[in-house]
Amino acid sequence: MLLKSVLSVAGLAFGALLSGCITNATPAEAPTVQSERIAKAMRYLTDRYDTGGPGAAFIISRKDEYFESGVVGLADIEWNVPIDANTVFRLGSISKTITAVAVLELVEKGMLNLDVAVSAYAPDLPRQIGAVTLRQLMSHRSGLAEHAWNPALLEFIWFPMTTDQIIALEEDKPITFQPGQRYEYVNFNYVVVAHVIEKATGQNFKDYANNEVFGRLGVANAHYAEHDAIIPRRAEFYDFREERFINAADIDLSHVSAAGALISSLNGFYQWLSMLVAGEIISYDMIDEAWTAEPLPDGTPTQYGLGFNVRSLCGEEIIWHSGLTPGAQAVFGFAPASKTTVIIFTNSFHAPNTSAAMRNVLSILMTGEEGAGWQTPEDANCPIAAE
Repeated sequence: MLLKSVLSVAGLAFGALLSGCITNATPAEAPTVQSERIAKAMRYLTDRYDTGGPGAAFIISRKDEYFESGVVGLADIEWNVPIDANTVFRLGSISKTITAVAVLELVEKGMLNLDVAVSAYAPDLPRQIGAVTLRQLMSHRSGLAEHAWNPALLEFIWFPMTTDQIIALEEDKPITFQPGQRYEYVNFNYVVVAHVIEKATGQNFKDYANNEVFGRLGVANAHYAEHDAIIPRRAEFYDFREERFINAADIDLSHVSAAGALISSLNGFYQWLSMLVAGEIISYDMIDEAWTAEPLPDGTPTQYGLGFNVRSLCGEEIIWHSGLTPGAQAVFGFAPASKTTVIIFTNSFHAPNTSAAMRNVLSILMTGEEGAGWQTPEDANCPIAAE
């Protein structure tokens, strides 16, 4: 892809977002096909969430010409506090995307190499874990087992955990396949990535995320999610059971570390994404590497690069990731060719699926209607003629 010519969402009503208020900045001219699609997509999102319960914050931008953002619902039901642009949400597995970019920045600084065994940086790792590479970890081709299913983890999830503690629970687990030979989405991969970052930088991952990933870049209202920390504007998180809202389990997300422990406001994540695609965090060449889903050794295609899902919708490449945590869903999708961005954060696990919503919003923007599905890169057909 010609990244330098297509990557840039920075500046799309950006000053308005950073001022702390949600705005509608669509041009006021006579309606066009695209402005009508933007309005339809906003109605689609607004209608999906309950104004009197947990809700969502979302952004749509398209072709450097159209920008819309909105909020629905409450950040805290008990205090009747509404969601706004600075409400802090759990990102879940979008944390992997942010962590992957942090690794690639260290690669560009010469501090890490994607293709050497991680034992070179963390010789303390158990043999089978230390033998894999960062590239295999970040693309989910390591063969390491999923730590989230380890029963021994359950007694620790209410308290802060270090990467050393998590890895110790997995030190005797055998690999499930030879590294590099298969794709298997495993959260533990990014725990090991966080451990390598710690060894390379001399900071624990919590501090590195707060100080370097967010703080140094000036990203607003974005943090490592400490269970016991006072974090301004953090939403409460909810589920729905027996016909009523309930508070979601308030576990300490450190047990998933870089795989899912980051939190951010809508403003903050849009700021970070804007800086990324403007080439302000890592180079375009490195972005291109992260956004390339390499086939397996036998030629089988994959749909995951380095911390990013890569799919095709209506003939456009879509770079995206979703996240699920107790009481929360989050998703972003970005189409480089048309500079289209969709971000949706919610503070309710029972809410409509955000990944499906993101895909339907993209479908509306590209075709005028919902329902276009993911395709292989070779299949550019859509059920409805695009603009």
